Amino acid sequence: MEKTGDEVMVKLAINGGKPIRKKQFPDWPIFGKEEEREILKVVRSGKWWMYAYSSGELDSKGETDVSKVEKFEREFSKTQKIKYCIAVNSGSSALEICIRALGIGPGDEVITTPYTFIATVSCVLNHYALPVFVDIDPETYQIDTDKIEKAITERTKAIIPVHFGGNISDMDKINEIAKKYNLKVIEDAAQAHYAFYKDGRSAGGIGDMGIFSFQQSKNLTCGEGGAVTTNDDKLAELAWSLRHYGREKDGLWYEHHRLGWNLRMSEFQAAILIAQLKRLKEQTERRMRNYSYFIKLIKELPGIEPMKLNPYQKTFPHYLVILKYKPEEWENLSLDKVLKALNAECIPAGSGYIYPLYHNPLFKKIDFSKDSPFMKGRVRPIDYEEFKEKCVNAEKACNGHTIWLMGRLFLGTKKDIEDIVEGFNKIRKNIDELK
Repeated sequence: MEKTGDEVMVKLAINGGKPIRKKQFPDWPIFGKEEEREILKVVRSGKWWMYAYSSGELDSKGETDVSKVEKFEREFSKTQKIKYCIAVNSGSSALEICIRALGIGPGDEVITTPYTFIATVSCVLNHYALPVFVDIDPETYQIDTDKIEKAITERTKAIIPVHFGGNISDMDKINEIAKKYNLKVIEDAAQAHYAFYKDGRSAGGIGDMGIFSFQQSKNLTCGEGGAVTTNDDKLAELAWSLRHYGREKDGLWYEHHRLGWNLRMSEFQAAILIAQLKRLKEQTERRMRNYSYFIKLIKELPGIEPMKLNPYQKTFPHYLVILKYKPEEWENLSLDKVLKALNAECIPAGSGYIYPLYHNPLFKKIDFSKDSPFMKGRVRPIDYEEFKEKCVNAEKACNGHTIWLMGRLFLGTKKDIEDIVEGFNKIRKNIDELK
């Protein structure tokens, strides 16, 4: 395909051509002097866990006698506009607390999406309850609320919507269904920091309980960490107790009222989060601006379609940007080839989940026999192979039709966004090189 005359062929980088970018996209996490100062305060205090502060009051003796964990809890609650935040050591632990707090146990069922991380269902299975999968909406990749009611049985106890990518699920409809069938709602807001509806409600504060993750990739991070959120006084007390070995706030130190865990966040984690929290609003707004510019540039590109966002949402974290890939509009070029070519142009992109959750090997290895705790009060087990036929959109999303661009790519400049779009355009213009 050599061109002659004044034309010079622009080869794809994967075939030895010059890549679009030489410069790295913004690193993640972003940190600086503020994080260092907060960590040093903890180191020098010698108080490395929250109960080194006997008073439990944030401002009892000034900044030098403050539990960083409790300070972060209050600041995060204020930021998210949710009454209570109980900080824990991971988002997975937060989910475990929610399942226990809501009394979900052996033989019960919990409805959720198959297009999410395993922690959304492992918390259910760890309590000998059973996840029931409802397909995703092909336009949003959120749980399809029109299909939830058909999945409800006499064993259903809760719904776990996942605000995937920071796009809030249709919580009004979910809450309406939950109220109709007397179900609880746990929001998996692991990716939805600073996500607000236009009416002021925020992710993690719309259902009965919510959870956030502060794992390294998340928009608010301390490496590992999480939080339970709720506006319910009793659930907040219960979550506090379950995080803290089943103690009660007015009880003695060795007085335990229920089975719980040590899931407390450390002072070091909280110190980093306090600093990171100061960056959250501006970073969210920057992602939103760059996302809008990206959509403007890419809208004319055939076969690449962004997910529809919740029209009632005001702020979008864009933890990741999801694009639908239509191979029929790219001469049936496989997504794998497109992604390898993009990465060669120094545009980081991936395909996301390789299969829906119910295809994970653990569903074949867990004992769901009639004598197992999972069968308590049940007539028959759930056949997880059946969800392949019920979740056709999730199957398609995991099978060569989805592109993930992580949020860090949208923390840079307009030139960064232009380069991402140019990467797609370059591949399309030179598509014959990949056949």
